[in-house]
Amino acid sequence: MSIAGILGRWVLVSAVTGVLALIQVPSVRAQAVQPVQMPPNPNPNQPVPTAPSPGPLNSPANGDAGAPGMAPGMAPGMAPGMAPGMAPGMAPGMAPGMAPGMAPGIPPAAPAGYSSGLSTLDVIYESLFGNIYTKEDMARWTPMTLGGFFSEGWDTPYVFPKNSDNGTPRHAWLEALGGVFYRAWFFAFVYANDIGPKGAPNNNAYVGQYTIFVPLNRRFEWQIDDQFIVSDRGGTSNRYHGNHGDLFIRNRFMLSESDRLGQLFEFAVRVPTGATDNGQGVASIAPSYSFWWTPCPNWAVRGLTGVTVPTNHAPTSGYSSYNNSLAIARYFKGSDDGWIQQLWFYLVANENSQISGPRPRESFFSLQPGLRCRVPFLSKVGTGYWYAFASVEVPMSGPRYSHEDYQTLYALLYDY
Repeated sequence: MSIAGILGRWVLVSAVTGVLALIQVPSVRAQAVQPVQMPPNPNPNQPVPTAPSPGPLNSPANGDAGAPGMAPGMAPGMAPGMAPGMAPGMAPGMAPGMAPGMAPGIPPAAPAGYSSGLSTLDVIYESLFGNIYTKEDMARWTPMTLGGFFSEGWDTPYVFPKNSDNGTPRHAWLEALGGVFYRAWFFAFVYANDIGPKGAPNNNAYVGQYTIFVPLNRRFEWQIDDQFIVSDRGGTSNRYHGNHGDLFIRNRFMLSESDRLGQLFEFAVRVPTGATDNGQGVASIAPSYSFWWTPCPNWAVRGLTGVTVPTNHAPTSGYSSYNNSLAIARYFKGSDDGWIQQLWFYLVANENSQISGPRPRESFFSLQPGLRCRVPFLSKVGTGYWYAFASVEVPMSGPRYSHEDYQTLYALLYDY
């Protein structure tokens, strides 16, 4: 017989078997739900005994079934009307996992932290406006695995990440935001000293930026960075010009999240809304991978690796680069009534290397120490938390002028 004939017979046999199985399923289910027929009760004032379950009911371990007040087939401590092996609170004939009053065929309620019954718009609304700061709300947090990326978290509203099992919180630091989702916004101010040759020395830069994190569910959020003011020397007059800067839209995907580790993939798009006089007007894409990890109590480590690829040909576009950062921080909780609360000291190491364009291709390396703390006197403003940041980035090596400048960064963040 040919291979085609064998395959044809196999398909036919499989189809017939499947049809027979479907025919048998209703009858099997009907038999499974048939109630146990009990003999008529001659005395209507006495409760009808429940159907006995398999196994020895009158063994010494179950007590004397003929004890005063104990119905036949009942063990000591069993409520009237319950069958052996039935969980407390269940009625006779109730399937395991059903709550009292639940109609047959209705699945039990989803565990806390899951919201399979919510629509997409409901999930987005709860992610943006739901209450997430009480201990009860944080208890809804559950781990998510990389293997469940396509099946877990997409229909679940954002949950404020609880502290890890060793007590370390998942807070952000300036220039080190990876590995964790946030529902927050902040204003940042940057002063960069002597950024480079644009016709005159002492060319300092001033940048004001607004950043907001917009979680849509537990797997996806946006981070939007808007540089609403960028000022430095430029143009034909070589004077200070203040213009709107470029807009960054970062699509963030939570790959996995456990008690001590978070992994995140980000695809950033830079929109050229700024002026080339200020070194802006650049269009680029930047995919990256980042993580957050706490190896021991009150310590946390963050890392990021990725590339930046310009997509336009503006004079300020530059060339493709490979970017890396590694940060470590120490946490001090402080007193709940003190002026200093939830204090972090952190150090961020940044490195980027040019990987395209003419040679020589240069690399830049800097160190950025900083701190973060809660602002207690603003606790009555809004329903979230306020935090202050300060850091200074010091170039350690790189192209000309990079070793002569530095920049200071300040920010005020609000968890909305």
